Amino acid sequence: MLEIVLLILKIAGIILAAVLGILITGLFCVLFVPVRYRGDFLAADGEDGKKEIGVVLRAVWLLRLVRVYVSYEESVRVRIKLLFFTLMDTAKERKARKKRKETESGKRAHESGTGTGNRQKADGETGREAEDDAAENKSGQKASALESKPGQKAGALESEPERKAGAPEDDPGQKQRNGSVKKKKPSSKEKKDIKKRISNILQTIREFCDKLKRIKEKAEQVKELWKADHMVSARGLLFRQFLYLLKHTKPRKLEGYLRFGFEDPSVTGYAMAVYGISCSIWRPRLSVEPDFEKQVLDCHVRLKGKIRACHFLKAVLSLFFSKDVRHVIKDIKEL
Repeated sequence: MLEIVLLILKIAGIILAAVLGILITGLFCVLFVPVRYRGDFLAADGEDGKKEIGVVLRAVWLLRLVRVYVSYEESVRVRIKLLFFTLMDTAKERKARKKRKETESGKRAHESGTGTGNRQKADGETGREAEDDAAENKSGQKASALESKPGQKAGALESEPERKAGAPEDDPGQKQRNGSVKKKKPSSKEKKDIKKRISNILQTIREFCDKLKRIKEKAEQVKELWKADHMVSARGLLFRQFLYLLKHTKPRKLEGYLRFGFEDPSVTGYAMAVYGISCSIWRPRLSVEPDFEKQVLDCHVRLKGKIRACHFLKAVLSLFFSKDVRHVIKDIKEL
Protein backbone atom coordinates (compact mmCIF):
# COMPACT_ATOMS: atom_id res chain seq x y z
CA MET A 1 0.00 0.00 0.00
CA LEU A 2 2.80 2.41 0.92
CA GLU A 3 4.60 1.62 -2.30
CA ILE A 4 1.49 2.47 -4.34
CA VAL A 5 1.10 5.83 -2.53
CA LEU A 6 4.78 6.64 -3.10
CA LEU A 7 4.44 5.71 -6.77
CA ILE A 8 1.43 8.01 -7.14
CA LEU A 9 3.30 10.86 -5.42
CA LYS A 10 6.32 10.22 -7.62
CA ILE A 11 4.22 10.41 -10.81
CA ALA A 12 2.45 13.57 -9.55
CA GLY A 13 5.82 15.16 -8.71
CA ILE A 14 7.20 14.34 -12.15
CA ILE A 15 4.13 15.85 -13.85
CA LEU A 16 4.28 18.95 -11.63
CA ALA A 17 8.01 19.39 -12.29
CA ALA A 18 7.44 19.00 -16.04
CA VAL A 19 4.65 21.60 -16.00
CA LEU A 20 6.77 24.03 -13.95
CA GLY A 21 9.72 23.45 -16.27
CA ILE A 22 7.57 24.19 -19.32
CA LEU A 23 6.19 27.36 -17.68
CA ILE A 24 9.64 28.61 -16.66
CA THR A 25 11.05 27.83 -20.11
CA GLY A 26 8.15 29.66 -21.77
CA LEU A 27 8.64 32.63 -19.44
CA PHE A 28 12.35 32.81 -20.22
CA CYS A 29 11.60 32.56 -23.94
CA VAL A 30 9.09 35.41 -23.74
CA LEU A 31 11.46 37.62 -21.73
CA PHE A 32 14.83 36.95 -23.30
CA VAL A 33 14.27 35.62 -26.84
CA PRO A 34 14.25 38.74 -29.05
CA VAL A 35 11.65 39.71 -31.59
CA ARG A 36 13.62 40.46 -34.76
CA TYR A 37 12.13 42.98 -37.14
CA ARG A 38 13.00 44.18 -40.61
CA GLY A 39 11.41 46.92 -42.68
CA ASP A 40 11.57 48.47 -46.15
CA PHE A 41 10.13 51.87 -46.99
CA LEU A 42 9.95 53.04 -50.61
CA ALA A 43 8.58 56.30 -52.00
CA ALA A 44 8.94 57.56 -55.58
CA ASP A 45 7.07 59.46 -58.28
CA GLY A 46 5.04 57.19 -60.57
CA GLU A 47 4.42 57.42 -64.31
CA ASP A 48 1.07 59.19 -63.82
CA GLY A 49 2.63 61.80 -61.55
CA LYS A 50 1.15 60.16 -58.44
CA LYS A 51 3.31 59.29 -55.48
CA GLU A 52 3.97 55.56 -55.16
CA ILE A 53 4.50 54.46 -51.54
CA GLY A 54 5.32 50.94 -50.44
CA VAL A 55 5.93 49.70 -46.89
CA VAL A 56 6.90 46.15 -45.87
CA LEU A 57 7.46 45.19 -42.22
CA ARG A 58 8.32 41.71 -40.96
CA ALA A 59 8.75 40.45 -37.39
CA VAL A 60 9.78 36.92 -36.36
CA TRP A 61 10.14 35.27 -32.96
CA LEU A 62 11.62 32.02 -31.66
CA LEU A 63 13.36 30.68 -34.78
CA ARG A 64 10.50 31.85 -37.07
CA LEU A 65 7.94 29.98 -34.99
CA VAL A 66 5.74 33.11 -35.02
CA ARG A 67 5.81 35.43 -38.02
CA VAL A 68 4.02 38.74 -38.57
CA TYR A 69 3.93 40.51 -41.95
CA VAL A 70 2.57 44.00 -42.53
CA SER A 71 2.53 45.50 -46.02
CA TYR A 72 1.04 48.59 -47.61
CA GLU A 73 0.67 49.41 -51.29
CA GLU A 74 -2.95 50.31 -52.03
CA SER A 75 -4.27 49.05 -48.70
CA VAL A 76 -2.86 47.63 -45.49
CA ARG A 77 -2.44 43.86 -45.29
CA VAL A 78 -1.60 42.05 -42.04
CA ARG A 79 -0.67 38.36 -41.88
CA ILE A 80 0.10 36.37 -38.73
CA LYS A 81 1.48 32.83 -39.04
CA LEU A 82 2.27 30.15 -36.49
CA LEU A 83 4.48 27.45 -38.01
CA PHE A 84 2.61 26.55 -41.23
CA PHE A 85 -0.79 27.82 -40.08
CA THR A 86 -2.17 31.25 -40.97
CA LEU A 87 -3.91 32.73 -37.94
CA MET A 88 -4.90 36.02 -39.57
CA ASP A 89 -4.93 37.46 -43.08
CA THR A 90 -6.77 40.72 -43.66
CA ALA A 91 -6.75 40.32 -47.47
CA LYS A 92 -8.72 37.06 -47.26
CA GLU A 93 -11.11 38.61 -44.75
CA ARG A 94 -11.73 41.55 -47.10
CA LYS A 95 -12.41 39.17 -50.02
CA ALA A 96 -14.84 37.16 -47.90
CA ARG A 97 -16.67 40.33 -46.82
CA LYS A 98 -16.84 41.49 -50.44
CA LYS A 99 -18.31 38.14 -51.60
CA ARG A 100 -20.81 38.24 -48.74
CA LYS A 101 -21.93 41.75 -49.71
CA GLU A 102 -22.29 40.74 -53.36
CA THR A 103 -24.45 37.72 -52.48
CA GLU A 104 -26.61 39.80 -50.13
CA SER A 105 -27.08 42.53 -52.77
CA GLY A 106 -28.03 39.87 -55.37
CA LYS A 107 -30.62 38.40 -53.01
CA ARG A 108 -32.07 41.83 -52.31
CA ALA A 109 -32.26 42.63 -56.03
CA HIS A 110 -34.04 39.31 -56.72
CA GLU A 111 -36.51 39.87 -53.88
CA SER A 112 -37.19 43.45 -54.98
CA GLY A 113 -37.80 42.28 -58.57
CA THR A 114 -40.36 39.64 -57.53
CA GLY A 115 -41.98 42.10 -55.14
CA THR A 116 -42.42 44.79 -57.83
CA GLY A 117 -44.05 42.23 -60.20
CA ASN A 118 -46.57 41.19 -57.56
CA ARG A 119 -47.20 44.82 -56.68
CA GLN A 120 -47.90 45.74 -60.29
CA LYS A 121 -50.44 42.89 -60.60
CA ALA A 122 -52.18 43.93 -57.41
CA ASP A 123 -52.22 47.60 -58.49
CA GLY A 124 -53.85 46.63 -61.83
CA GLU A 125 -56.62 44.69 -60.09
CA THR A 126 -57.29 47.44 -57.53
CA GLY A 127 -57.34 50.05 -60.32
CA ARG A 128 -60.06 48.18 -62.22
CA GLU A 129 -62.14 47.81 -59.03
CA ALA A 130 -61.73 51.54 -58.27
CA GLU A 131 -62.91 52.49 -61.77
CA ASP A 132 -66.03 50.33 -61.40
CA ASP A 133 -66.81 51.85 -57.98
CA ALA A 134 -66.32 55.41 -59.32
CA ALA A 135 -68.73 54.78 -62.20
CA GLU A 136 -71.38 53.46 -59.80
CA ASN A 137 -70.90 56.44 -57.42
CA LYS A 138 -71.28 58.95 -60.27
CA SER A 139 -74.56 57.43 -61.43
CA GLY A 140 -75.95 57.43 -57.87
CA GLN A 141 -74.92 61.07 -57.29
CA LYS A 142 -76.69 62.22 -60.47
CA ALA A 143 -79.94 60.53 -59.45
CA SER A 144 -79.89 62.00 -55.94
CA ALA A 145 -79.12 65.50 -57.29
CA LEU A 146 -82.14 65.43 -59.59
CA GLU A 147 -84.42 64.42 -56.68
CA SER A 148 -83.15 67.04 -54.20
CA LYS A 149 -83.18 70.24 -56.36
CA PRO A 150 -86.86 71.36 -55.82
CA GLY A 151 -86.68 70.91 -52.06
CA GLN A 152 -83.43 72.89 -51.81
CA LYS A 153 -84.93 75.91 -53.64
CA ALA A 154 -87.95 76.06 -51.29
CA GLY A 155 -85.79 75.80 -48.21
CA ALA A 156 -83.57 78.61 -49.43
CA LEU A 157 -86.52 80.95 -50.01
CA GLU A 158 -87.90 80.26 -46.51
CA SER A 159 -84.54 80.80 -44.71
CA GLU A 160 -83.68 84.20 -46.24
CA PRO A 161 -86.14 86.34 -44.14
CA GLU A 162 -85.17 84.49 -40.97
CA ARG A 163 -81.48 85.32 -41.60
CA LYS A 164 -82.34 88.99 -42.11
CA ALA A 165 -84.43 89.12 -38.94
CA GLY A 166 -81.82 87.36 -36.82
CA ALA A 167 -78.85 89.55 -37.89
CA PRO A 168 -77.77 91.88 -35.02
CA GLU A 169 -77.36 95.65 -35.57
CA ASP A 170 -73.94 97.27 -35.35
CA ASP A 171 -73.12 98.80 -31.97
CA PRO A 172 -71.51 102.30 -32.26
CA GLY A 173 -69.87 101.95 -28.81
CA GLN A 174 -68.16 98.78 -29.88
CA LYS A 175 -66.66 100.61 -32.89
CA GLN A 176 -65.24 103.31 -30.59
CA ARG A 177 -63.74 100.72 -28.26
CA ASN A 178 -62.11 98.93 -31.17
CA GLY A 179 -60.76 102.17 -32.63
CA SER A 180 -58.98 103.33 -29.51
CA VAL A 181 -56.36 100.77 -28.31
CA LYS A 182 -55.29 101.28 -24.69
CA LYS A 183 -51.78 100.41 -23.42
CA LYS A 184 -51.83 97.53 -20.95
CA LYS A 185 -49.74 97.60 -17.81
CA PRO A 186 -47.50 94.53 -17.13
CA SER A 187 -49.20 92.04 -14.91
CA SER A 188 -47.74 90.52 -11.76
CA LYS A 189 -46.97 87.29 -13.63
CA GLU A 190 -44.91 89.14 -16.25
CA LYS A 191 -43.02 91.01 -13.49
CA LYS A 192 -42.21 87.68 -11.81
CA ASP A 193 -40.94 86.26 -15.13
CA ILE A 194 -38.65 89.26 -15.65
CA LYS A 195 -37.27 88.98 -12.11
CA LYS A 196 -36.70 85.24 -12.62
CA ARG A 197 -34.77 85.82 -15.85
CA ILE A 198 -32.58 88.47 -14.22
CA SER A 199 -31.86 86.17 -11.27
CA ASN A 200 -30.96 83.32 -13.67
CA ILE A 201 -28.54 85.57 -15.56
CA LEU A 202 -26.90 86.68 -12.30
CA GLN A 203 -26.67 83.04 -11.14
CA THR A 204 -24.92 81.97 -14.36
CA ILE A 205 -22.47 84.86 -14.01
CA ARG A 206 -21.70 83.82 -10.42
CA GLU A 207 -21.22 80.18 -11.46
CA PHE A 208 -18.88 81.24 -14.28
CA CYS A 209 -16.81 83.33 -11.86
CA ASP A 210 -16.63 80.38 -9.43
CA LYS A 211 -15.43 78.12 -12.26
CA LEU A 212 -12.72 80.62 -13.16
CA LYS A 213 -11.59 80.69 -9.52
CA ARG A 214 -11.45 76.90 -9.37
CA ILE A 215 -9.49 76.75 -12.63
CA LYS A 216 -7.04 79.30 -11.26
CA GLU A 217 -6.60 77.29 -8.06
CA LYS A 218 -6.06 74.08 -10.07
CA ALA A 219 -3.46 75.82 -12.23
CA GLU A 220 -1.60 76.99 -9.12
CA GLN A 221 -1.69 73.45 -7.67
CA VAL A 222 -0.37 71.98 -10.94
CA LYS A 223 2.39 74.60 -11.01
CA GLU A 224 3.42 73.76 -7.45
CA LEU A 225 3.34 70.03 -8.25
CA TRP A 226 5.47 70.55 -11.36
CA LYS A 227 8.13 72.34 -9.32
CA ALA A 228 8.08 69.85 -6.43
CA ASP A 229 11.20 67.80 -5.68
CA HIS A 230 9.54 64.41 -6.11
CA MET A 231 8.12 65.53 -9.49
CA VAL A 232 11.57 66.60 -10.68
CA SER A 233 13.10 63.27 -9.68
CA ALA A 234 10.18 61.33 -11.23
CA ARG A 235 10.59 63.22 -14.50
CA GLY A 236 14.31 62.45 -14.50
CA LEU A 237 13.64 58.75 -13.90
CA LEU A 238 11.03 58.66 -16.68
CA PHE A 239 13.42 60.32 -19.13
CA ARG A 240 16.22 57.88 -18.22
CA GLN A 241 13.94 54.88 -18.76
CA PHE A 242 12.85 56.31 -22.11
CA LEU A 243 16.47 56.61 -23.21
CA TYR A 244 17.12 53.07 -21.95
CA LEU A 245 14.25 51.68 -24.03
CA LEU A 246 15.30 53.74 -27.04
CA LYS A 247 18.83 52.38 -26.78
CA HIS A 248 17.68 48.74 -26.68
CA THR A 249 14.91 48.96 -29.30
CA LYS A 250 16.48 51.22 -31.92
CA PRO A 251 17.33 49.69 -35.31
CA ARG A 252 20.75 48.07 -35.39
CA LYS A 253 20.95 48.72 -39.10
CA LEU A 254 19.52 51.72 -40.96
CA GLU A 255 20.66 52.33 -44.50
CA GLY A 256 19.49 53.70 -47.82
CA TYR A 257 18.95 57.09 -49.36
CA LEU A 258 16.52 59.92 -48.65
CA ARG A 259 15.76 62.99 -50.73
CA PHE A 260 13.09 65.26 -49.29
CA GLY A 261 11.88 68.83 -49.38
CA PHE A 262 8.91 70.89 -48.14
CA GLU A 263 7.10 73.90 -49.58
CA ASP A 264 8.62 76.09 -46.87
CA PRO A 265 12.45 75.89 -46.92
CA SER A 266 12.57 76.65 -43.19
CA VAL A 267 10.68 73.42 -42.45
CA THR A 268 13.26 71.52 -44.48
CA GLY A 269 15.98 73.17 -42.41
CA TYR A 270 14.25 72.19 -39.14
CA ALA A 271 13.94 68.58 -40.39
CA MET A 272 17.67 68.49 -41.15
CA ALA A 273 18.39 69.84 -37.65
CA VAL A 274 16.29 67.05 -36.10
CA TYR A 275 18.11 64.49 -38.26
CA GLY A 276 21.47 65.87 -37.14
CA ILE A 277 20.46 65.54 -33.47
CA SER A 278 19.14 61.99 -33.95
CA CYS A 279 22.32 60.89 -35.71
CA SER A 280 24.05 60.69 -32.34
CA ILE A 281 21.46 58.08 -31.28
CA TRP A 282 20.82 56.15 -34.48
CA ARG A 283 24.20 56.41 -36.28
CA PRO A 284 22.55 55.49 -39.57
CA ARG A 285 24.27 54.75 -42.84
CA LEU A 286 21.82 56.93 -44.70
CA SER A 287 22.56 59.39 -47.47
CA VAL A 288 20.28 62.39 -46.99
CA GLU A 289 19.78 65.06 -49.66
CA PRO A 290 17.57 68.02 -48.68
CA ASP A 291 15.81 69.99 -51.43
CA PHE A 292 15.12 73.60 -50.45
CA GLU A 293 13.49 74.56 -53.76
CA LYS A 294 10.47 72.26 -54.09
CA GLN A 295 8.35 69.72 -52.25
CA VAL A 296 9.66 66.24 -53.00
CA LEU A 297 9.99 62.83 -51.37
CA ASP A 298 12.15 60.12 -52.92
CA CYS A 299 13.59 57.41 -50.70
CA HIS A 300 14.39 53.77 -50.15
CA VAL A 301 15.17 53.02 -46.53
CA ARG A 302 15.93 49.60 -45.01
CA LEU A 303 16.08 48.93 -41.27
CA LYS A 304 16.75 45.93 -39.07
CA GLY A 305 16.71 45.44 -35.31
CA LYS A 306 15.49 43.40 -32.36
CA ILE A 307 13.40 43.93 -29.24
CA ARG A 308 13.46 42.01 -25.95
CA ALA A 309 10.57 42.05 -23.50
CA CYS A 310 12.91 42.00 -20.51
CA HIS A 311 13.93 45.62 -21.19
CA PHE A 312 10.30 46.77 -21.01
CA LEU A 313 9.79 44.73 -17.83
CA LYS A 314 12.84 46.36 -16.23
CA ALA A 315 11.61 49.87 -17.11
CA VAL A 316 8.10 49.17 -15.79
CA LEU A 317 9.40 47.69 -12.53
CA SER A 318 11.78 50.59 -11.94
CA LEU A 319 8.89 53.03 -12.35
CA PHE A 320 6.55 50.90 -10.24
CA PHE A 321 8.89 50.63 -7.24
CA SER A 322 9.91 54.30 -7.31
CA LYS A 323 8.64 56.26 -4.29
CA ASP A 324 8.73 59.53 -6.20
CA VAL A 325 6.52 58.15 -8.99
CA ARG A 326 3.99 56.82 -6.47
CA HIS A 327 4.00 60.18 -4.68
CA VAL A 328 3.34 61.98 -7.99
CA ILE A 329 0.48 59.61 -8.85
CA LYS A 330 -1.06 60.22 -5.43
CA ASP A 331 -0.83 64.00 -5.86
CA ILE A 332 -2.39 63.81 -9.33
CA LYS A 333 -5.35 61.81 -7.94
CA GLU A 334 -5.88 64.42 -5.22
CA LEU A 335 -6.06 67.31 -7.70
